[in-house]
Amino acid sequence: MRKILVLSPCDVFPPVHGSSTAIYHTLQYLSETNQVSAVLCYLYSQRGSVDLDSANLTIHYCAESPIDRLGYKGLMFNPLYYRAAWQAAREFQPDIVQAELLWTAPAAVWLSRRLGVPLVLMQENVEYQKFVRFGMTSPLLKGIKWLEGWACRKADRIVALSEVDRDFMVNLYGVPQERFALIPHGVDPELFDYQPEGAAVARDKLGLAAGVPVLTFVGKLDYIPNVRAVEYIAERIAPAVWAQYPEARFVIIGQGADALTNHKRDGMIFAGFVDARPGVQPNLSDYLSASDVVLVPLDSGSGTRLKIVEAASNARAVISTRLGAEGQSFVDGEEILIADEVDQAFIDATLRLLDDAGLRERLGRNARAKVLARYSWRAQVRKMKQVYEELET
Repeated sequence: MRKILVLSPCDVFPPVHGSSTAIYHTLQYLSETNQVSAVLCYLYSQRGSVDLDSANLTIHYCAESPIDRLGYKGLMFNPLYYRAAWQAAREFQPDIVQAELLWTAPAAVWLSRRLGVPLVLMQENVEYQKFVRFGMTSPLLKGIKWLEGWACRKADRIVALSEVDRDFMVNLYGVPQERFALIPHGVDPELFDYQPEGAAVARDKLGLAAGVPVLTFVGKLDYIPNVRAVEYIAERIAPAVWAQYPEARFVIIGQGADALTNHKRDGMIFAGFVDARPGVQPNLSDYLSASDVVLVPLDSGSGTRLKIVEAASNARAVISTRLGAEGQSFVDGEEILIADEVDQAFIDATLRLLDDAGLRERLGRNARAKVLARYSWRAQVRKMKQVYEELET
């Protein structure tokens, strides 16, 4: 049985954002047919219990330190992380080292060279491109570009989420296209499925009657693109919606809401972190089921974009910016509505969805069908088998 050492930049029990959700399901489904050892740390942790029960999965945690205040970037030179990774590797003797996100790449490169095994780099963001979109102009940007180029060139295989992300890295770093594998993130369509009972539980938790229009945004709320998205909702979208639907409520879901107190007002509900895992009531699928419209008003960032896939799996109507849906295969006007920016066209599309229940139902039904055809976590992780086999030949 193949042995895979996974280096994670965060905790995943429970997942709190797109990257940790992807890592959680990677561990879940990889361990069905492989032996997996994972090194986690307590960044962005909710201090949950390990709930993946597999004889093929071993979980290690890096000890906490003051360096954790630097977030993911601190992992590049945190000696405790390197120590935890080496201890796990020495005990496990992996066939493959897998780095989740750029920030674990230095430790992963060091381990793969020391052990003489291949390295797989999971690029859930094009970090340099992401920071350019943030508007960063500091010298740190050059350092990020150098690091990402170095990591891509050192990796034996790079997994990108889309052709868009892959082409960015090919053009930026001169890495041959054949070194890339394309594996988009997925969803559990059995968990994320519209359930009227779950919708009722979530609305009751929020104190909302059945007929109240609910517009939902999901995202980690100390992440710059998501902060901007909430600002757009509060300052542009909500006033236009309330002019026609004064009873409408905007539900903002995600860790870090304390940083957005200036946007708290009547009609804006900050629900905090909501667990996506089964057995939690109400869970994230229930909150999505309770939503009439899911908003994705992003003007920067890159990466997982799980908010669209999860909403689509719940057969919800989604309105997104073009950048927010970048790299995904949902068709504008058939499975989702897309606007170029968070402008009047975005607002008009939002109002159109609120006005037309038939349109919401059609978009949601078609989006769910697309998820079933293309976006299952189990199928996505299964594609990793081909990546490993290619490295073993």
